[in-house]
Amino acid sequence: MYVRKEFRKSFSLGLIFLVVTLILPILNRFAGGFMLKNLFGGMSITYAYSVILVYVVAWIITIYYVIRTDKEEETH
Repeated sequence: MYVRKEFRKSFSLGLIFLVVTLILPILNRFAGGFMLKNLFGGMSITYAYSVILVYVVAWIITIYYVIRTDKEEETH
């Protein structure tokens, strides 16, 4: 039971990260003009999405996983 619960948690968080990562090529394909617009300092939306947002999402998922796992370990 514990292994199944842990697998579901890890799989769902991995799937979230995969979706966030795969949205970038889809946006570049269908909204290429928008994704090439400059935000600030010559940084395009594509660069901001791929570097900043994906990095932040990875940290959020990691922190969420650690906090949730710690809470589950306290109950066992």
